[in-house]
Amino acid sequence: MPSTPTTKSQVQAYRFVLRRMQSALVRKDAVMLHDPMRTHSRATIVGVCLAALGLLGFLIWGILSPKATAPSKDGIVIGKPSGQVYVLVAKPEKKLIPTFDLASARLLLYAQSLAAQDQENQGGAGAAAAGGNTDVKAPTVVDDNELRDIPRGRLAGIPDGPDLLPSNDQLIDPYWTVCDQYILDTDLPDPASENKVETTVIAGVDDLGPELEENESLLVQAPNDEVYLVYRTPGTANLPNTNTVRAKVNMDDQYVRTALDIDNVDIRKITTGVLNAIPEKAELETPRIEGRGEKPDFDMGEDLAIGTVLSVQPTGEAPAYYVVQRDGIEKISQVTGDLIRYFDSIGAPDPVRLSPAVVSRSPEAANHIDDTTFPSRRTEVLTAQNWPVACLGWTVSGDGNGRIERTSVHVGKAVPGVPTDSAGNPDSVPVSTPSADGTRIDHFYMPPGRAAVVRQSTSKEDFGTGQITLVSDRGVKYGVPDEATAQVLGLSDQEPAPRAIIQLLPDGSSLSAKDVEQSFDSVPYGQGQYPSESEQAEQGGG
Repeated sequence: MPSTPTTKSQVQAYRFVLRRMQSALVRKDAVMLHDPMRTHSRATIVGVCLAALGLLGFLIWGILSPKATAPSKDGIVIGKPSGQVYVLVAKPEKKLIPTFDLASARLLLYAQSLAAQDQENQGGAGAAAAGGNTDVKAPTVVDDNELRDIPRGRLAGIPDGPDLLPSNDQLIDPYWTVCDQYILDTDLPDPASENKVETTVIAGVDDLGPELEENESLLVQAPNDEVYLVYRTPGTANLPNTNTVRAKVNMDDQYVRTALDIDNVDIRKITTGVLNAIPEKAELETPRIEGRGEKPDFDMGEDLAIGTVLSVQPTGEAPAYYVVQRDGIEKISQVTGDLIRYFDSIGAPDPVRLSPAVVSRSPEAANHIDDTTFPSRRTEVLTAQNWPVACLGWTVSGDGNGRIERTSVHVGKAVPGVPTDSAGNPDSVPVSTPSADGTRIDHFYMPPGRAAVVRQSTSKEDFGTGQITLVSDRGVKYGVPDEATAQVLGLSDQEPAPRAIIQLLPDGSSLSAKDVEQSFDSVPYGQGQYPSESEQAEQGGG
C-alpha cells in the first residue's frame, strides 16, 4: 500500500515543535511569542562575516607591509627590542657595524661615502660630487631575530654623542638667557653678605619676568674687581629695540660717583659668564672739554664760557641739555650734563636755562662728546638683597637680512622660566664640567625633549656664518665642522645664538666624519659623579 507523502505544512509544523522544545529548554517558556534562536543565529552569521573581513584585512596588510628585514643596501638599522643601532654595509659582504647612536650611524655612512669618492678619484673615474653623499639617512627598525646571522664588525662611532638629532618641531625658539642668583641667608643681618652666587643658563624660554627699566640699573663687580654699571640704552620710536649694556665705572673718581648717584650703594658680585654676555660700551667718565672756562668763538648773546651746561624746555617734553663748546653748542644727555657739572660747574649752581630761540640761533658744535651709549638719566641701583636674581636675555628681532640681536636684563626673586617639582626644587640639570676656558655654570634648563641647532654669533654680521653647534637638553654642546656635515645629520635649520652664552656650556664631542671612524673593543669611561645623600633620598622616595 503506498505511503502518504509528507506535506510542506507537516514539515513546518515539525520544525515549529522543535523550536518550541528549544525555547522551553532555553527560556523555560514554550509559548513562543519570540524566537530566541533566530537572534543567536543572526549573531553567529554576523560574527563569522566580521571574522572573515578581519582575516582578509590582515592578509592585505601582510602583503603591503611585510615583516621588516635587513636592507639590501647600505643603511641604518635599529634592532627591536634591543634598541641597538647598526650601520649596515652591503658590499662586498653584508656586515653590521654596531654604533652608539643615530648621529654616529649617519656620520659613519657619510665617512664611507667620502672614502668611496676618494677611491673613485684616485682610480681616474672622474671627479665625484663634492662632499660625498649628504642625504639624510632614516633608520629601519628590524627585529633582532632577523639580524641574528649577519656578521658584526667592531664597535665604532662617537661614544658621547647627542641623544637626539632634532626634527624641526623639536627645535627651541631662539631665546638664550644666563642668570646669576644670589643665595640669600636670611639668618644674617644682610642676607646677601656672603656673596654666594649660582649661575644658570636657560634656553628656549621667552618669559623672563620684569625687565630692567630705563630708570633702573645694576652696579656689579667682576671677579677681577672691575666695577660696571648695567643699564638700558635710550630708546626712541625709531629705535624701539633698545639693548641692555654695561659700562665701566671708576669708583675712585668721586665726581663720577656723585654724578651717577652711586656713592653709597651696595655693589653686587657678578660671574664672568653673565658679565661677558652683556655688551660692553664706553666707560662712564667725565667728558674732556678743550678750553673749559674760556670764551667760545661764537656769539650767542649770552656771556657763557666753554663747558657751561645749558637747559632748554621744549613744549610738553622733558628738558633738553646742551654744553657750550668752542665752535658751538652740543646736545648731551642729562647724565652727561651731570658728569660735566659735578666736575666743574663753571660757577653756575644749575644748568643755565635758555630759550629755544637762543639755541636755534647758535651754531651746532661738532660731535666732541660721544654719549650715545650713556644712560639717558640718573638710575636707581637695584640691590641683591631685594632683587637676588639678575638675568641677561638674548634674542633676535626682525626678518631676513633685517634681523638684529637684542639684549635685555631681567630681575626677580627666583630664576625665571624653570619649572619646579612638588618640593619646590627647580627642574634644571646640574652642571659640573667647566667650559673650554674654565668658566663653570651651576645649572642648565631647556624644555625636555628639545634641542637647539645654532650658529654661534657675536653680531648680526655672522648670523649665518658662525660655528654650527648642536645643544642638547642636558646642556652639552656639540660642534659640527661644516654645512655638509650638518646636512648629513639633518641639522640644516640653524638659528643664531650668542657665542658668549653658548661658550659657557660644557663641550661634547665634535660631530665630524673623521672622529666617527674610531672603533673600540670596549668603551672607556671617565670619572662620573655619584648622587648626593639628598638626591639618593629623593630617588628612594624618602
